[in-house]
Amino acid sequence: MSKKLLFIGCNFDQIPYLEVLKDLELEIIGVDLNNDSPGKFHCDRFYNIGYDNLKGLIEIGIKEKFSKDDMVFTAAAQFAQKGAAHFAKHFNISYVDEQHVEMCLDKAAYYEYFQRNGIPMPKTWYVKSKDELVSLVSSMETTKWYYLKSDYSKNPHYVYRFNASKIPIEKIFWGRDRYLREVYILQEEFEGVSLRINVYSNRFNVIDFLSSELTYEHHEKIKEFEILVVLRRFMQSVGMQNWLIKFDVILNDSGYTVLDVGMDPPFRMNKHAKLQSINFARHYIDQYLFNKIEYPLSLD
Repeated sequence: MSKKLLFIGCNFDQIPYLEVLKDLELEIIGVDLNNDSPGKFHCDRFYNIGYDNLKGLIEIGIKEKFSKDDMVFTAAAQFAQKGAAHFAKHFNISYVDEQHVEMCLDKAAYYEYFQRNGIPMPKTWYVKSKDELVSLVSSMETTKWYYLKSDYSKNPHYVYRFNASKIPIEKIFWGRDRYLREVYILQEEFEGVSLRINVYSNRFNVIDFLSSELTYEHHEKIKEFEILVVLRRFMQSVGMQNWLIKFDVILNDSGYTVLDVGMDPPFRMNKHAKLQSINFARHYIDQYLFNKIEYPLSLD
């Protein structure tokens, strides 16, 4: 009997992963909130349900008789990892712990972790209301720039840049939804070059955030500041040492700060793979399902 795999998120971007999985002779159970998602036709069975419906995912697993010998996988938005981890925990499937996934989704949580563990980060404050923001910024230097981002922000949702002399108060969202749950994070801008560092096992690549090009220009500085040591230690602490994790880092001659942690497939790395006719989806699945890190070296 073939293994079952819960595949979370069946949109256009996920089709390459579904095509690879079909070759592995797995029984694919797909789920997506969009009942017209194109990936549904690549699944053995499909359920019209969102990845944040945790109870519904478990009900599907029970109906499909999932067990610890089966699998769960997602190449959708990183919020889907919460559903995947919850599902895996219920059926005793080996996966990253749900609380660690939750921490990596919540900027306030991982910045607090950074602070406790000495991971460089920008000067940071936590803001719950409009009045708090106005009061806080009123005492700051007007020559400096700041970023305000919600705890679960995902560009373009609730990320604002402004000078302390002019806060865009009327443009800032103060309600509560999936992108803003508890607090805003206010950070002083750290000047330097913006880099995306993708870390996968003992390998990595560096992409210039603005040009989206692979770069080797900053490798010596990255080594000097032991940035990869710090990032891998973080991955180990949250049980993601076997995953491909994206870090947004600002680097200058005197140091660096870590701005963001990403758990979804790396768009820019995938783009470079396509330019080289590399089947990124196949290597990504090999890593996540079979712990095989075999990306071509040209992607490093």
